[in-house]
Amino acid sequence: MNTPTIIVMLLTLWLVMGLGFLSAYVNMRRKGKSPYESWTSYEGLLFILSVILPLIILIYTAVSG
Repeated sequence: MNTPTIIVMLLTLWLVMGLGFLSAYVNMRRKGKSPYESWTSYEGLLFILSVILPLIILIYTAVSG
């Protein structure tokens, strides 16, 4: 895949995962749960992973050549 395709794919992934997490976060806050509980839910962890893992992969491929 070329660079623009990778960038669009990552932005789309972050958008979808972010919207899913935002929905879960609002529902959990409405129920009176803490922000920590919403970040450690499945949606929160998947959102964190969707941000961290692609960055690690991009850094690794840039360093390894």
